[in-house]
Amino acid sequence: MLAIKRKQMAAIGEVQLRHNLADFLNRHLGGATPLPLDQLDAELDAVIAHCRKAGLKSQRAVAAYAVACMLFGNARVAGDPSIVGVLADRGSPQLDRALMIEMWTAAAYADYRRGTGA
Repeated sequence: MLAIKRKQMAAIGEVQLRHNLADFLNRHLGGATPLPLDQLDAELDAVIAHCRKAGLKSQRAVAAYAVACMLFGNARVAGDPSIVGVLADRGSPQLDRALMIEMWTAAAYADYRRGTGA
C-alpha cells in the first residue's frame, strides 16, 4: 500500500497552489502578454513564503494575498495598515483572514477604478 506522509502531502499542496496561482494570474491578470513563467514563479514563491511566515495557512488566504500583490504591488499591500493588521491577527480563523484580504482588495480596486474613471 502506498503511504504518503503529511510533509509529502504538504509539499504537493504547495506546488499545486503555486501552479494554480500562476495559471490564474496569467490568465486573468497577465494582460495581452503573459508574464514570464520564471519571473512569476520567483515572485509567487516569495509571496507564498511571506504568507506562511505571517501565519496564513489556507490556500484561499494565500491566494487572496497573492492576487492583491499582483494587482497593487507587493510594497503597497505589505505596507497597508489594514493588511498588516490582518497578518498580525493570528488568532482569527483562516477563513476570516482570507475574507478580510479579499474585502481589502475589492475596496482598493473600486477606489482605483473610481480614480481612473473606468
